[in-house]
Amino acid sequence: MAKRILFLLNRAPYGSTYALEAIEAALVAGVFDQEVSVLFSGAGLYQLLSEQDGGAVGGRTVGKMLGALPEYGVTDLFACGPSAQRLGLTGNDLCLPVTWLDYTEQKSLINRQDIITG
Repeated sequence: MAKRILFLLNRAPYGSTYALEAIEAALVAGVFDQEVSVLFSGAGLYQLLSEQDGGAVGGRTVGKMLGALPEYGVTDLFACGPSAQRLGLTGNDLCLPVTWLDYTEQKSLINRQDIITG
């Protein structure tokens, strides 16, 4: 039976392996037909920026890896609207379409999950 798994991505895309490892885990969960959702908040919204180059810091580009999520069945992508406002980001800045959520909607999303990781 498929589990509902939510990946909370709230860390910057570079400076550690956290973002890449979380995305890889989401891809694997998608391959195994789990109901995978991803919620980007805080500094994690920077993972979605369309203009990024991981090669500049000697790594892989996080945005390119995110582009593979839909190919693995991970299409429920959410972003924290209040965080985006604080950071001055809009949908035009992002490499993937997301559904914007306020804090109440985020709480509801979290409460519907079987597993939450991040």
